Amino acid sequence: MQGFVELLILFLFLAAGAVCARLRLAPMPAKLELVIRIVLWMLLFGMGFRIGNNRDLYSQFATMGELALSTAVLSILGSCLATILASFVVPGMQRQNHRAAAKSGESKLQAASLELSCFQRTKSRVFKAFVYAKTPLTLLCFVFLGAGLGAYLPSVSFDLGAVTGWVLDVLLFFIGMQFYQSGASLRGAFSSPMVLAVPIATAVGTLLASLALMPLFSISAGKALALSGGFGWYSLSGVLIANLGDPYLGSVAFLANLIRESLALLLIPFLGKTRIPTLAVSVGGATTMDVTLPLIEQSTGPWIVPVSFVSGALLSLAVPFLVPFFFGLG
Repeated sequence: MQGFVELLILFLFLAAGAVCARLRLAPMPAKLELVIRIVLWMLLFGMGFRIGNNRDLYSQFATMGELALSTAVLSILGSCLATILASFVVPGMQRQNHRAAAKSGESKLQAASLELSCFQRTKSRVFKAFVYAKTPLTLLCFVFLGAGLGAYLPSVSFDLGAVTGWVLDVLLFFIGMQFYQSGASLRGAFSSPMVLAVPIATAVGTLLASLALMPLFSISAGKALALSGGFGWYSLSGVLIANLGDPYLGSVAFLANLIRESLALLLIPFLGKTRIPTLAVSVGGATTMDVTLPLIEQSTGPWIVPVSFVSGALLSLAVPFLVPFFFGLG
């Protein structure tokens, strides 16, 4: 029930932003873009601070790191592979389909052509690499800055999760404004088959790939599936498994899903520019309705907001049921 309420609150902030934009209470698009970028930096700094300020994680990294990292990497590879396969049979998952269907598709296509011609005139590969790496490196710097400050300062007594939660709400409010200003069709987005195809491909790919953990680490199928079944929701999946009687595996699940979220932050800006931009949603898993949603929108475009939110919401709703179920399999 609590998870449903949290989902509802997030959706209400997104809808409230769209309503304000419709009532002409939103700033101009250029200013709104700057505001979203600044709030995103604040959010990532806060996430880094929470990681650095959590002293309990320090002693766990050495023993759990290998299993957690393997879980995260396999989850991302599996979800990406399944999304690529789905893009060949589900209409709308490849970039040209969105441009043809979007209300502002013509202007976006012209902008993309202009951007492509600029890159064609640029012969320096170093410059190209810098352009694509600039966004993830900037975001990673804010995470590291927050983690460094969190490690340096003593443990805080107030609820850091509540602070970052409010920042997320504010961010979704502004994203709702930007989505309305883009002129994209919300009704059309939800009627597209890819809205369900993306979370299904993400879930199936993640779970199937995690089975490779069985021979690598000699763990059961149930535990392997439970580790990846958090889909990036580290705070819930770790607690669920720990409460089921396995604190060690719960700690691994926490770290594995945390690593998945961190890797997603690095990969989304690159995947959002590919021929299959829905890969940017797939790697984020359950986080695409909140934490990674702003970055996905920035890297791909406002049209992907409903796809991202629905995918993250459905995966998040599945976590409280799938993780205990898989863990119960042994």
